[in-house]
Amino acid sequence: MEIIYVIFIIVVAALLLFGLYKLVRWIRQLFIEVHVSKYGIGANADIIALKRTNWMGRRTVYCELVLRFRTREGQVVQASVFEHLNRREIVRFAEGNGTTVKYDPQNPQHIILYDRPLILGD
Repeated sequence: MEIIYVIFIIVVAALLLFGLYKLVRWIRQLFIEVHVSKYGIGANADIIALKRTNWMGRRTVYCELVLRFRTREGQVVQASVFEHLNRREIVRFAEGNGTTVKYDPQNPQHIILYDRPLILGD
Protein backbone atom coordinates (compact mmCIF):
# COMPACT_ATOMS: atom_id res chain seq x y z
CA MET A 1 0.00 0.00 0.00
CA GLU A 2 2.86 2.37 0.78
CA ILE A 3 4.28 1.87 -2.71
CA ILE A 4 1.07 3.26 -4.21
CA TYR A 5 1.45 6.43 -2.14
CA VAL A 6 5.07 6.82 -3.20
CA ILE A 7 4.16 6.37 -6.88
CA PHE A 8 1.29 8.85 -6.49
CA ILE A 9 3.59 11.45 -4.89
CA ILE A 10 6.20 10.96 -7.64
CA VAL A 11 3.57 11.38 -10.38
CA VAL A 12 2.11 14.51 -8.76
CA ALA A 13 5.59 15.99 -8.28
CA ALA A 14 6.47 15.30 -11.93
CA LEU A 15 3.25 16.95 -13.12
CA LEU A 16 3.88 19.99 -10.93
CA LEU A 17 7.46 20.34 -12.21
CA PHE A 18 6.27 20.03 -15.81
CA GLY A 19 3.59 22.68 -15.22
CA LEU A 20 6.13 24.98 -13.58
CA TYR A 21 8.50 24.49 -16.52
CA LYS A 22 5.73 25.41 -18.99
CA LEU A 23 4.79 28.48 -16.94
CA VAL A 24 8.40 29.71 -16.82
CA ARG A 25 8.75 29.21 -20.60
CA TRP A 26 5.52 31.13 -21.21
CA ILE A 27 6.61 34.04 -18.98
CA ARG A 28 10.04 34.13 -20.70
CA GLN A 29 8.32 34.26 -24.11
CA LEU A 30 6.14 37.16 -22.95
CA PHE A 31 9.21 39.16 -21.89
CA ILE A 32 10.89 38.44 -25.24
CA GLU A 33 7.80 39.60 -27.14
CA VAL A 34 7.55 42.82 -25.12
CA HIS A 35 11.25 43.55 -25.65
CA VAL A 36 11.05 42.93 -29.41
CA SER A 37 7.89 44.99 -29.81
CA LYS A 38 9.55 47.92 -28.01
CA TYR A 39 13.13 47.76 -29.35
CA GLY A 40 12.82 45.57 -32.46
CA ILE A 41 13.64 46.51 -36.03
CA GLY A 42 11.07 45.99 -38.77
CA ALA A 43 11.79 43.84 -41.82
CA ASN A 44 9.91 42.31 -44.72
CA ALA A 45 9.71 38.52 -44.44
CA ASP A 46 8.81 35.65 -46.73
CA ILE A 47 6.61 32.90 -45.33
CA ILE A 48 8.45 29.63 -45.86
CA ALA A 49 5.94 27.32 -44.17
CA LEU A 50 2.70 27.34 -42.20
CA LYS A 51 2.48 24.32 -39.91
CA ARG A 52 -0.77 23.64 -38.12
CA THR A 53 -0.63 22.06 -34.69
CA ASN A 54 -3.29 19.94 -33.04
CA TRP A 55 -4.17 22.75 -30.63
CA MET A 56 -7.41 24.39 -31.66
CA GLY A 57 -9.58 27.03 -30.12
CA ARG A 58 -13.18 27.63 -30.97
CA ARG A 59 -12.42 29.66 -34.09
CA THR A 60 -8.63 29.53 -34.28
CA VAL A 61 -5.83 27.06 -34.89
CA TYR A 62 -2.45 27.32 -33.18
CA CYS A 63 0.08 27.46 -36.02
CA GLU A 64 3.82 27.74 -36.45
CA LEU A 65 4.92 30.22 -39.10
CA VAL A 66 8.42 29.72 -40.48
CA LEU A 67 9.70 33.04 -41.83
CA ARG A 68 12.83 34.15 -43.68
CA PHE A 69 14.02 37.75 -43.64
CA ARG A 70 17.15 39.84 -44.06
CA THR A 71 18.50 41.98 -41.22
CA ARG A 72 19.90 45.49 -41.71
CA GLU A 73 23.38 43.98 -41.69
CA GLY A 74 22.42 41.71 -44.61
CA GLN A 75 22.24 38.49 -42.60
CA VAL A 76 19.54 36.08 -43.83
CA VAL A 77 17.63 34.67 -40.86
CA GLN A 78 15.04 31.92 -40.71
CA ALA A 79 12.93 31.96 -37.56
CA SER A 80 9.61 30.62 -36.29
CA VAL A 81 6.73 32.26 -34.52
CA PHE A 82 3.64 30.59 -33.03
CA GLU A 83 0.27 32.29 -33.46
CA HIS A 84 -3.43 31.57 -33.11
CA LEU A 85 -4.87 32.06 -36.62
CA ASN A 86 -8.45 32.08 -37.87
CA ARG A 87 -9.48 30.93 -41.35
CA ARG A 88 -8.89 34.30 -42.99
CA GLU A 89 -5.46 34.66 -41.41
CA ILE A 90 -4.46 31.14 -42.49
CA VAL A 91 -5.08 32.19 -46.10
CA ARG A 92 -3.23 35.48 -45.57
CA PHE A 93 -0.21 33.76 -44.00
CA ALA A 94 -0.05 30.93 -46.54
CA GLU A 95 3.28 29.60 -47.71
CA GLY A 96 4.83 31.84 -50.36
CA ASN A 97 3.17 35.05 -49.15
CA GLY A 98 5.01 37.90 -47.49
CA THR A 99 4.52 39.71 -44.21
CA THR A 100 6.42 42.04 -41.91
CA VAL A 101 8.19 41.16 -38.68
CA LYS A 102 10.10 42.89 -35.93
CA TYR A 103 13.32 41.26 -34.77
CA ASP A 104 15.71 41.79 -31.90
CA PRO A 105 18.99 43.23 -33.27
CA GLN A 106 21.04 41.31 -30.66
CA ASN A 107 19.24 38.01 -31.35
CA PRO A 108 17.46 37.99 -34.75
CA GLN A 109 15.85 34.62 -33.95
CA HIS A 110 13.53 36.48 -31.55
CA ILE A 111 10.74 37.84 -33.75
CA ILE A 112 7.14 38.96 -33.60
CA LEU A 113 4.64 39.52 -36.39
CA TYR A 114 4.28 43.19 -37.25
CA ASP A 115 0.95 43.74 -39.01
CA ARG A 116 1.53 47.26 -40.31
CA PRO A 117 2.76 47.68 -43.89
CA LEU A 118 6.47 48.36 -43.99
CA ILE A 119 8.14 50.32 -46.78
CA LEU A 120 11.90 50.19 -46.64
CA GLY A 121 13.81 52.97 -48.35
CA ASP A 122 17.46 53.35 -49.30
